[in-house]
Amino acid sequence: MTISTTTLKNAARAIECDLWTDPATGANYLAKDGAILRRWEPADSFDDAMMLALKLGISIEFWAEHDSVLAHIDNDVNSFSETEAMDEYGTRWAILQVAAKIGASL
Repeated sequence: MTISTTTLKNAARAIECDLWTDPATGANYLAKDGAILRRWEPADSFDDAMMLALKLGISIEFWAEHDSVLAHIDNDVNSFSETEAMDEYGTRWAILQVAAKIGASL
């Protein structure tokens, strides 16, 4: 799966940050108020994906009988969800997609 810059920017926006991509290396970084905070790769880093889930209150459910994972958030204003294959990449991808949907709605 290809992760678009828009997806990453929207996910960063959801946690009140900006995305900066190093043009030389292609590495992504979280930034806030013009300062680079740290490298950030939520599609490849379980820690970065879990940080998104925790900060945003995204619930994660594993459906073994369907070999899938559901990431979702339901609040008074919006409901966002994403279902992916039940593996480490699918879990990170589902979290990232829900975070991006949250960021796009802001």
